[in-house]
Amino acid sequence: MEWLKKCLWSLRQSEYPCHIICIDNRSTDNTVSFIKNNFPDITLIEAEKNLGFGQANNIGLQLALQANAQHVFLLNQDAWINNDTIAILVKAQTNNPEWGIISPIHLNGSGDKMDIYFQQYLIQSDIEHPTNYDTLSFPGKNTIINTKFVNAAAWLISSNCINKVGGFDPIFFHYGEDTNYVQRVLNIGFKIGIHTGCSIYHDRENRILNTSYNLKKQLEKDWVFFLTQACDIQQSNFKTFITKRFLRHSFLILKNTVKFNTIGIQYHFNMATKILFSFPQISKSRHITTTTSCPHLY
Repeated sequence: MEWLKKCLWSLRQSEYPCHIICIDNRSTDNTVSFIKNNFPDITLIEAEKNLGFGQANNIGLQLALQANAQHVFLLNQDAWINNDTIAILVKAQTNNPEWGIISPIHLNGSGDKMDIYFQQYLIQSDIEHPTNYDTLSFPGKNTIINTKFVNAAAWLISSNCINKVGGFDPIFFHYGEDTNYVQRVLNIGFKIGIHTGCSIYHDRENRILNTSYNLKKQLEKDWVFFLTQACDIQQSNFKTFITKRFLRHSFLILKNTVKFNTIGIQYHFNMATKILFSFPQISKSRHITTTTSCPHLY
């Protein structure tokens, strides 16, 4: 809860007037009482259980559409904005409706460097020499850089985009949901951009740098990556893809058994099992995404 006050206060100070919707994912601290006591004007939704990132955001997206919002700004609880951030993004998206999602520049919590992962998103963008921009200076200030991906810590999404693309796919609980959403946005024909004229602060550097390796975390990371590939609606031969991955992990179980590599056996057994039993869920997810209007909402 250490960032919540900064996050909500920055939204309250926005030059562009905002209706703030906060989804509490069944928190066990005093988050709810803090919001009620300090920000009584905020629409607070208390979930009965932890819905994960995507499904919690879907509640907010649905409420925004019902209120006839023209734009929705998603913001992580560990991030905060400048006074002009949303105003700049809204103006850019209004004037350039082909941009379904526009993100500001992501700075670290101190504001003296880029967010540690943000440069990776620049590498996937159309900006020239992206590795040169480890400082805060950008050529062509107040321009929108076309990109293939930027994470959902701070997205401005147009209502037109939401109505056509839908909500986040609930098959993703935590991580991967923004990758899947971006795939669908691009498939519909919208563009995704990074606006160089505004920024947010994303205070996560210490948590990223302190992350240590273990088998469980690696399995979770690789499983999310598999799901983003299997659920990518641009991959028409997904059944073949899933079958090949299952057979690959099955073969590697045998290979690691011969080598008496218990960690390898455990890893590939877990992956093969999850792939096998997730096939119906993946098929259902793809069917809903491709055949329903405004999927995963309403």
